[in-house]
Amino acid sequence: MALDPGQDPDRYDSARDEAPPAGPLDPAADPDRYRSPTLPGLLGEGAHEDERDNLRWLLGLMAVFGFLLLVTLLAHLGGS
Repeated sequence: MALDPGQDPDRYDSARDEAPPAGPLDPAADPDRYRSPTLPGLLGEGAHEDERDNLRWLLGLMAVFGFLLLVTLLAHLGGS
């Protein structure tokens, strides 16, 4: 059975494509095109997170390693 890509309903068809808008782009007509592409811009203004300081980052990293060590010890003790 051969597949025919021409029969695919999701295939791009340039004949059905609408013509591009005439004239310059208007930010008021398409506000999503001119929004900030950053994550805070996508989530909203209240989602902005400040840069972490080195001590907080180091403590978080140590907490993750401590949790992994605890899980490893519990798995090792539970398996024996």
